Amino acid sequence: MAALTGSGIRFSLTDFTDVIDSFYCIYPAGTKKIFYQADAPTGWVKDTTQNNKMLRVVSGSGGSSGGSISASNAFISTGTGVSFPLSGSYTVNGEVGNTTLSLTQLPNHTHEGTMGSNGGADATPFSNAGSRTVFGSVATSGMIESTGGGSHTHPWSGTVSLNSNISSTTNLSVQYVDVIICTLS
Repeated sequence: MAALTGSGIRFSLTDFTDVIDSFYCIYPAGTKKIFYQADAPTGWVKDTTQNNKMLRVVSGSGGSSGGSISASNAFISTGTGVSFPLSGSYTVNGEVGNTTLSLTQLPNHTHEGTMGSNGGADATPFSNAGSRTVFGSVATSGMIESTGGGSHTHPWSGTVSLNSNISSTTNLSVQYVDVIICTLS
């Protein structure tokens, strides 16, 4: 049975000279790994070509880098303020629809009408000759209540004038873990 030690692989638990004192049998020379520690472990060299960058997991080919803004500048800890003016005149319009008034919503009013002839020369109940009787009241004035109930709409339009500054601050102080990239030497 073999044992992995800090200095290599030991193949015999009783013979301490039966050791491969290299990690090359596990990782080939030049292999890069990420370590969560300040310094490179024994046998590894810290790669300083990549600094102040985020890690991106990809499903395609790895081993590349990109972007032009450092992680510290992309996620500044004081927050990012955005402000822009909003001004001008804007036309607005619309329609309030499907409104049906009930009798209690109507104001008191009258509907005057004429009814039949009061007589006179050449007057008949269906003629326009002669005088007429005028009627009306503050109630329905002869309106038939059962014939109401239809809805109606009210179109509207106008202009809105704005003169304001819109501002917002977003804190992008994302939590992070510092790691180092090392190459097996």
